[in-house]
Amino acid sequence: MVSLTRFVPPCPPEPKVMFAKEQPAHSEVQAAAGASAMLSCKVAQAQSEVMWYKDEKKLNVSSRVCVKAIGHGHWLVVQKADKVDTGEYSCEARDQKVSFHLYIPGGS
Repeated sequence: MVSLTRFVPPCPPEPKVMFAKEQPAHSEVQAAAGASAMLSCKVAQAQSEVMWYKDEKKLNVSSRVCVKAIGHGHWLVVQKADKVDTGEYSCEARDQKVSFHLYIPGGS
């Protein structure tokens, strides 16, 4: 009997670095009330799965919050930003993250 394991190529090692080197680990972002606020992160591997969080809770897409991914880039857009959108956001891939403090002055 022939063992098939010797014919199966090994899986490539998973990348240790999830985010692109030029991506800062933390950013401060300010947007005007009523305007769109955009946060972005760039992953090292285009196929990396990214999740967005606000104040450590997974963000859900809504009529005001949308996420986009094109190649290595991932964006979170908050439309008609308001004071309630101020907080700590993070773009997470596996056990690594890039964080943002979004500040919306004024608003309702």
